[in-house]
Amino acid sequence: MKTTILATELKFPEGPVVTSNGNIFFVELTGGTITEYIRSSKTTRRYDVGGAPNGMMVQDKDTLLFCDSKQHAIRALDLKTGKTETLADNVNGKRLSAPNDIIKDSDNNVLFTCPGGSQTKPVGYLCVMNETKEVSVIAEGMYFPNGLLLINDEKNIIINETWQQRLLIGDWNKKTLKIENLRPFYHIGGAAEPDGLTMSQDGLIYAAVFNTGKVWVFDTNGNLIKQIELPGNRPTNLCFDTFGDLGLLVTEAEKGLLLSIR
Repeated sequence: MKTTILATELKFPEGPVVTSNGNIFFVELTGGTITEYIRSSKTTRRYDVGGAPNGMMVQDKDTLLFCDSKQHAIRALDLKTGKTETLADNVNGKRLSAPNDIIKDSDNNVLFTCPGGSQTKPVGYLCVMNETKEVSVIAEGMYFPNGLLLINDEKNIIINETWQQRLLIGDWNKKTLKIENLRPFYHIGGAAEPDGLTMSQDGLIYAAVFNTGKVWVFDTNGNLIKQIELPGNRPTNLCFDTFGDLGLLVTEAEKGLLLSIR
């Protein structure tokens, strides 16, 4: 495998996504920006969104949704205007607890983790926001729930439980908006902090594991298939380049890098 550095000197990059025009967007958590890597010119452009942006997803060709742990909100960035909008900042009347990562299913239900304050006690939880922007808690009692991934035709969900050094799997029902039978999937152990998740076209699960300097790759039965070494000890998140030939895109926070692995 060949690793190429696409961007450097980034301020804790997270949450890479590829938009329909082929450009790569990611957040700089400590810089308060959403940053665009422009494929044609190999340059970057920043959108100042403030707060502490974290996990991100593509809503449509003009809109990105992102978690803001500092503003305790799910926010949207309009790529045409550069303006942001807060979509949700509470659940059942209580402020969201530092949203971290975000995905959606094929019914446009938006799922996101809220790990705030759960490093030492199991108060982290997972929410869903439906199309009418109603928010409800669908899993709780976790130590820093982090990255999310739907697998097996959206029948199951993988949740990285960072401060238990493990991956969980549960049964996702997008009609009832419930997660059932949440159970261990893989235990990494040590000082590892499993963070972001993505899936390859051949159905393998890729996990960015902070403090290991590696991407860990699993099959859907929870077997470790391989590990990919990185230039930096703190990978945060990852996605595949669905537009072109940049392969696996990884954000790395120790050295502040955006990486392409092919």
